[in-house]
Amino acid sequence: MLRPWNRVACPLVMYAFLALVFAGGCALERPTSAVGSPPAASPWALPTSTMRWNEYASDLIARNQVGQFPAARTLAYTNLAINNAIVVAQQQGRKPDGAAAGAAAAVLTYAFPKEEQAIAGRLSGETAALGSDGPRSDFVAGVEIGRAAAADVIAAAKTDRSDLTWAGPVPTGPDKWVSQMQPPRPPLGPRLGEIRPFFMTTGSDFRAAGPPAAGSPAFRAAVAEVRTVSDKRTNEQLRIAQYWENLTGAFAAGLWNDVARNAISAHGRTEPESARILAMMHMVGVDAFIACHDSKYTYWVPRPTQVDPSIRLAIGVPNHPSYPSNHACISGAIGLILDSQFRDEGGRYFAMGRQAGESRIYAGIHYRFDVDDGYVIARKLTARALEVGIPADRPFVPRGR
Repeated sequence: MLRPWNRVACPLVMYAFLALVFAGGCALERPTSAVGSPPAASPWALPTSTMRWNEYASDLIARNQVGQFPAARTLAYTNLAINNAIVVAQQQGRKPDGAAAGAAAAVLTYAFPKEEQAIAGRLSGETAALGSDGPRSDFVAGVEIGRAAAADVIAAAKTDRSDLTWAGPVPTGPDKWVSQMQPPRPPLGPRLGEIRPFFMTTGSDFRAAGPPAAGSPAFRAAVAEVRTVSDKRTNEQLRIAQYWENLTGAFAAGLWNDVARNAISAHGRTEPESARILAMMHMVGVDAFIACHDSKYTYWVPRPTQVDPSIRLAIGVPNHPSYPSNHACISGAIGLILDSQFRDEGGRYFAMGRQAGESRIYAGIHYRFDVDDGYVIARKLTARALEVGIPADRPFVPRGR
């Protein structure tokens, strides 16, 4: 089962609806149409197998409340399996719908074994609804392709080191993080940086340069900024901070999934293109978690309220070190990936990621250097992912070791 890691990593919330009219953008390897040219179609929702099984995956995540990182990991492996299954189905002259369904059902059963009956029932219902003629047999053949592709992905998931345990210790000193929970609890995700990534080689590939020294003028100025925001917080800043907290539902990954599916639908992308975009986005999201936590547990930077207890909070303090910001790393990277796929949107998605990062300063739980250095990780990771790419002619194999 995908390891629960509850309510971790500076949760994120995303815009729920995107009013997209004009098309453009690019596929993962090359543009599919000129920027500004109209898409093939502009439906409000694409009823493909890939899109509907992503919606169902988000429902399962919300129902089981697995936590931030398991949600991200579930959607990454689900969409990797869907993408790989569609590639194989195309090579065999099959339609993509059965392959996508079979792959998604298999990975989701691995992620949520208690939901096996419900998942199997959903897949059986899709099969039965096609009747007994050619469409059903083609769909069934596709399901078997999907299951085979998912088996390889599940095997990779089982060895990605997401189940590593931690026994401490927490470093001590006035410049080191301590749990602010009552009673204090062990930190969340201290070995997340050791998980095998998708596009990076290791979690330390893009380790942050490090925060200003505790007590230095730059550090004191950063604390003072958080205090000033906390003392003069506006209604708008409060709403932004609360909007991006996202501790429930399908968590950050599920909401970005919804954002991406709206964009995909509005731009009329094909099912293979949709699968590659969703796989790329969610795998980058997981890599951003990994990279950010590698840095967090290298530096163990205290939260602003640990340095200045008079800072008033707008939301709860996540139980892990401050530097860098998960919101900046993850939402920044996902926003950049989506901007690369929907270029006609004028940078809308990274703008969302930037607001997610700023929301943590408004909330009183991050310094500005946490956010700024998180964006540095996001940019480096995105450049790597776009350089590596997801091939359209063969299954993608994670690059990490």
